[in-house]
Amino acid sequence: MELPKFKSKAFLAPMAAVNCTAFRMICKEYGAGLVYTQMIDADGLVSQESKLLDNYVGFSDKEHPIAAQIVGANSENMVKAVKILEKHADIIDINLGCPDANVIGKKAGSYLIKHPNLIERLIKPVVEATKLPVTAKIRIGWDEESINAPEVAMMLEDIGVKAIAVHGRTMKQKYKGKANWNVIKKVKESVSIPVIGNGDILKPGAAKAMIEQTKCDYVILGRGAIGNPFIFKQINYLLDHGKNMPDPSNEDVKKAFSRFTELYMKQERKKITELRQHAMWFTKGTKNSKQLKQKLMKVTDFDELNKMFMNSL
Repeated sequence: MELPKFKSKAFLAPMAAVNCTAFRMICKEYGAGLVYTQMIDADGLVSQESKLLDNYVGFSDKEHPIAAQIVGANSENMVKAVKILEKHADIIDINLGCPDANVIGKKAGSYLIKHPNLIERLIKPVVEATKLPVTAKIRIGWDEESINAPEVAMMLEDIGVKAIAVHGRTMKQKYKGKANWNVIKKVKESVSIPVIGNGDILKPGAAKAMIEQTKCDYVILGRGAIGNPFIFKQINYLLDHGKNMPDPSNEDVKKAFSRFTELYMKQERKKITELRQHAMWFTKGTKNSKQLKQKLMKVTDFDELNKMFMNSL
């Protein structure tokens, strides 16, 4: 099956402890063309399906198209995980880029960029097991001496992967240093399937620059979107009109957070600590950010948190 049609070239990246249902939905409402779940451990999903789906992922019928990202090293469990997720998602995305030590210790994530000979054996059964399009997220290499993203991308295309997201950093860099967009460009030149550029897109202009410089088909944002769903609307406007929108006002931020809270309270999983963290992220860039964060850190009630946020900006 081919990829669905996207209304925008800007996607929300899969982020642990960030991409709850409400955040995915608010980003979709503000113009994200595609949203991803948090990275889902295939082994864990197979053994704890209902717990993970309800309390960790929390799919909503209103967030399509959505990509469910899985990570693992056991092809049998990867296939089982896909069978569970394909009832809820539009795309199955395989993580080949996570630099977390525990993931690498399981011979998953970025481990497979260092050992590309294992990739086909892991991913081909997944591609063959589902009618949904399968995509993959990779890094440019293990370290600066082993940049192999173009070769890995060609291998993935041959296996049947329908799109590749490329984080322009090595595993060794993790999330530090400058992303290498030149390698993303080389990946785009090496394959005929869509390429999704990732890395250092913290402002709308960076998304436009990445598309122009690398010729990638889409961009995917992580840190630039945290507490900032507005960035998707801003990117779309810039790409459509060639000029920037004004930055969101305090009223814009309050409206967005109010909507986010409304969506959050409809989730299966509700934690004051999680909502409080999102609230602090939403204060980013506002005049009273520091003082408001200090107040928010002490709140233990959902209603009180919302009132404090609205009254303090």
